[in-house]
Amino acid sequence: MVSEEVHALLVRAQRSLEEGRFEDAKEAIREGYARAPEDEKVRDFYQQILLADGVRLSRRARDLRRDEIRALPRKQRGAYRDSPEVSAAFQVALASLDDALEADARNAKALMLKAGVLDRMDREGMQSEVEALFERALEVYPGNEELIYARDRILLACPRCAHTGICPACQGAGEVSALFVRSPCPECKGTGICGHCGLF
Repeated sequence: MVSEEVHALLVRAQRSLEEGRFEDAKEAIREGYARAPEDEKVRDFYQQILLADGVRLSRRARDLRRDEIRALPRKQRGAYRDSPEVSAAFQVALASLDDALEADARNAKALMLKAGVLDRMDREGMQSEVEALFERALEVYPGNEELIYARDRILLACPRCAHTGICPACQGAGEVSALFVRSPCPECKGTGICGHCGLF
């Protein structure tokens, strides 16, 4: 049983999550975990918050990339490379997932999500790391259909986007133009990413 102080931190983290205050939730659960790292409930909640935040931060990085592509002239979009700001945003997302894995190196969901972030960062350059993460996850849950589906979705060549991960209809801008009117891309729903591969 955890102390009153740790229990109060768990309650604060839960309330912060419900109110959409991720930074406060992370601060509370980090403090709770630092005080009671051996407690299973605390450890599980710590990992849950970090995984949710890793997904949120990855999507923020993805959207930052989309906005940079959108700001480019159409002819230059195909040559886009991540800015230092986009690269840093993906690293922040990875850091949250790495913290979860420090608490439990066999957390299959954390391994899968980290693979998804690495894939979104650099599909070609990170392929071996992505494969290794899925191998580790499948060692924990051999034959797991969700893991196998996610692995194949990322690693098998995508015919829609030539395996770039970028929406071919809008070139990653998340919007299309017709008669000088801009509207969300119907293929990617405004995300700028291919809807047939990747996790985020």
